[in-house]
Amino acid sequence: MRFENVPREILSLVLSLLVERASPCLDPHDNLQHICNARLVCRLWNTLARPYVFEKVRLAYTDGEYHAWNDMLDSEAIRQAVRCAYIRSAPADDHPLGIWNAHTEYGYDGLISAIGRIAELERIKALHLRFSRHCAGVETDHPRDEVVEDISRRQEILESVFKTIQRRSNNKCSASAIRSLTIENLQNAPLPGFTSSELFRSVTKDIDALHLMVADEYDEAGPDWDTYRIERQVFEPYLHHQWLAPLSDRLVCLTLSFQVGWGTIPGYFDGSGLHFPRLKTLNLGNFVIGHHNQFDWVLAQSSLMSLRLDRCSIVSHITTHRDNIEEWHVRTHDWYEYPLGSFGIDGPYVIYGFSGTWEVLFDSIRTGLRQLTDFCYHYDDDPVFPVPQGVLSVSLSKKRYTTFDDFWHDADEVSGGLDFGDSEWGYPDRRYVNRSEETEIGDCRALDALLQETRQRQQVLRLD
Repeated sequence: MRFENVPREILSLVLSLLVERASPCLDPHDNLQHICNARLVCRLWNTLARPYVFEKVRLAYTDGEYHAWNDMLDSEAIRQAVRCAYIRSAPADDHPLGIWNAHTEYGYDGLISAIGRIAELERIKALHLRFSRHCAGVETDHPRDEVVEDISRRQEILESVFKTIQRRSNNKCSASAIRSLTIENLQNAPLPGFTSSELFRSVTKDIDALHLMVADEYDEAGPDWDTYRIERQVFEPYLHHQWLAPLSDRLVCLTLSFQVGWGTIPGYFDGSGLHFPRLKTLNLGNFVIGHHNQFDWVLAQSSLMSLRLDRCSIVSHITTHRDNIEEWHVRTHDWYEYPLGSFGIDGPYVIYGFSGTWEVLFDSIRTGLRQLTDFCYHYDDDPVFPVPQGVLSVSLSKKRYTTFDDFWHDADEVSGGLDFGDSEWGYPDRRYVNRSEETEIGDCRALDALLQETRQRQQVLRLD
């Protein structure tokens, strides 16, 4: 059969195979070289390939005027093809400072104007906004080595995006609503005026997939200093009440991931009362469990079919200055206190232990989430974001437990040993903490049982 005799639908499917889908772990952008070459064959191939080439469009800083973006959206055919827009509000985090300066001085006015053109995309269904990883909190009083997007600038961009979505939704010509919202490097600075506004409510009423990666202020010279920033203490309750609770009735897919450990200390995420009646997929990244009931809010989501835990851990030992317990309103229930001097720790400090295990947690997931057919526990250097289906591998990492002494410690990936107190990293002694080794048999049994159960449920679904 000659190509001209192949039905257009079949030929379109064949051309779609020329798109090399990207691995989110390596490169977030698809390779479009082959399908772009196919567009040059003839007019028909150009017409059929166009929706795949422009299915996802990228708004990124170039010259401050965004000529490439504006020229692209001047085409009616391209505007009709777009299904997802990726907005990068700043250059790549590792760009030279000179590019940052040019972007800061000239780029934002052009960016706000360029964002506004998303309202012209009648068939767009998803939007991905990526801020810079670099943050400056409200208490920052010293210069940074890199230029950052400050809180007010980030809010301005957020509001611009939401106003554009709102304006588009009011356009009766729009063929579809924006259902999926991804925000990468959302700063952990509460914006109560924004999230309590009519603008926020009018946009989020259509959102059924929310994916958040939360960034925090980070000081390379002393990561423990960042723990004392006020944002680390107040953001998690704000996330619960201002972002999640208002959207809970509508969400089908939810990702909550942080650049650092979250959930236990210095801030606390209390998910009690959160109910997502339609939620099918939940992805958690860098979530740290420090209380026996802290995972109950997840187990309460009976509609869950997919649960992925990426770089999540259980904290086994905690120490900090005694005053921090009161100032941070740390919840110490379920913790037992060690006498001062334990692990070589002296001075005005408190030392706690937590007995929670992954064995108990895996068993609770298996028996509590009866609809679950897809489960993943994955641990790597950084959480994967966004989290596509089937990318994360499953393994019982030696790093599944952590310790806290004003910042989080990763366990040794070979031995499972954890730095705590005056134990020297890499040189275990009688004080050395190794919760992974202590719980390995039970944790392994429970994970295997959970995975076996989900596989059996998948088989039942296929038979039905």
